[in-house]
Amino acid sequence: MKVNFFLLFLILVHLQNYQIKSEIVFVFEQFRNGLYKFIPLGHTQESQTINLNKVDKQFTSVSMRSFYLLGLYIKERYKNIINQKITAKNLYIYSKELDIHVLMAQSQLLGMFPLEEGIILNKIEIDLAFPQTSIPLEAQKEIDILGNLSVPKSIKPFALRYFSDDDLPNLLSINHECPRLTKIKEKNIESEEFQNIMKNFLEKHGNELSSLFNLYNKTLINDYDSLCNVIDHYLSYYKNRYFLEEEENFNRNRLSKEKLDELYKDCIQFKNHSYLLAEATKDISIISMSETLSNIVLYMEERIAYDQKYDESSPELNEDKTPKFMMYSNNGLSVYYLQVFLREAFGVELKYPFFSSNQFIELHRKDGIEYKNLKEEDYHVEYYFNGELLLKINFVDFKNKINELEWSSNKINNFCKHKDANILDHIYYFSLSGTIFIILVSIIRTKRAADRLKSLTEDKY
Repeated sequence: MKVNFFLLFLILVHLQNYQIKSEIVFVFEQFRNGLYKFIPLGHTQESQTINLNKVDKQFTSVSMRSFYLLGLYIKERYKNIINQKITAKNLYIYSKELDIHVLMAQSQLLGMFPLEEGIILNKIEIDLAFPQTSIPLEAQKEIDILGNLSVPKSIKPFALRYFSDDDLPNLLSINHECPRLTKIKEKNIESEEFQNIMKNFLEKHGNELSSLFNLYNKTLINDYDSLCNVIDHYLSYYKNRYFLEEEENFNRNRLSKEKLDELYKDCIQFKNHSYLLAEATKDISIISMSETLSNIVLYMEERIAYDQKYDESSPELNEDKTPKFMMYSNNGLSVYYLQVFLREAFGVELKYPFFSSNQFIELHRKDGIEYKNLKEEDYHVEYYFNGELLLKINFVDFKNKINELEWSSNKINNFCKHKDANILDHIYYFSLSGTIFIILVSIIRTKRAADRLKSLTEDKY
C-alpha cells in the first residue's frame, strides 16, 4: 500500500494544532428564568377567570434545583476561576429586580460556592460577639449548638447588582429609556405578516387555551401581550407536569396528551416567530446587545493586559484585580438578543431559549507561552448555548467583528431621541457625513479603550 507521507504530515500538524491546550481565563454567562408558576392576583368573583394583566410569577423548587446544579457545573468546569481566591473584584453578578431572577442567581451561587462551616472564634471573640440586645432564654439551645463557630453555615458574600426593564441594553452602562424601540416592536407586531401568524394561531388554539385557563372568552387573549402571557403560562405548566394534576382550574376539559403536546410545539413556534419578526429582529438585537458585547470585549482586553503584566513573583496581586467571571440573571428575550447578534456577526445557529437556558462566552489563553510574550492572537473565544459549542474563533477576529457591528453609546442615544419607528431613519450608513461620523466614533472608542487599559495596567503591582 502506497502511503502519502506529505498528506499524513499535514493531518498530524492539523491534529496537533487542534489539540493545543488552553486555559479559560474569563467567562461571561447569561441565563433566562427557569420554570415558574403563575399566581393570579385578581379573580373575578362571577367567572373565576384569570386576570391576564394581574399575575405574578412564583419561583419553583424545580427551578431552584436547576440553577443549583448549573452552579455545580460552573464550579467544576471553571476550577481555575471559581475557587476560594475569587473576590467581588473578580466576579460581577447582575440580575433583574424581579424575585425569580434574584432567586435564580442565589441558587446558582449556592452551587458555585457550597455552604461551609463558619469561622472558629476564640473565647475573647465569643464574649464580644453579642448583639446590643438581650438574648431570649429560648435561644440558648441554639447558642449551645453553635459552639465556637461564627455562624453554623456561611456562603462567600458577593454583591448583587440590579438592572431594570427600562435599561437599554438590559445589562450594562446605558441607563435610560428608549420609547422608539417600543414603537418599532409595536409596528412589527401590527405588520400584516405577524398579524396573520397570530390570527392562525388563535384560530387553531384560542379555544383550547381559553378552556385550559378558565378564560370565559377567548377574545381576552386577542392582544399580543395577553397572548404571550398565556403562552408562557402554558409552557411552564406543560413542563411542570405535576401542576397539571394539582391545579383545579387547569385542563378541566381534559385535553388529550396528543393535544397538549401539539399545543406545546405550536406555542414554541409562535414564540420563535414573535422573537424573529417582532421583538428580537436583527436591528433591535444589535442595538440591545451592542453595549453588552462592547463591555465584554473591554473586559477581555483588560484580562489580556493583566496577563501581559503578570508578576510571577507575586501572583496574589493578580488574583485581586483580574476580571474573571460575569453572571447575568435575565429573561428569554435577552438570551435571544445575544444569539441574533452572534448570528449576524459569525453565523451562529439560533436556538430556542427554553426555561433555564444558559449562554457562556469564554476567553481561552494558549498554554506554553511566557506571560511577557503573550499577544492577543494567543487567545480565542468559545461560545456555548446549553452546553453545546456553537462558536470557536480567535479573539482578534471576535473583537474586530463586534466592533464592526456594534452601535456606540452616542449612536444609540441619537437613535433614541427620534420618535419615528422607522429603525434606520436618521442613521445614514452610506452618506458621506454618516461615514465620517462612524470613522470619528471608531477613533474615539479606540482611544478610550487604550486609555482605559493603560490606567488599569499602570502602577497596579
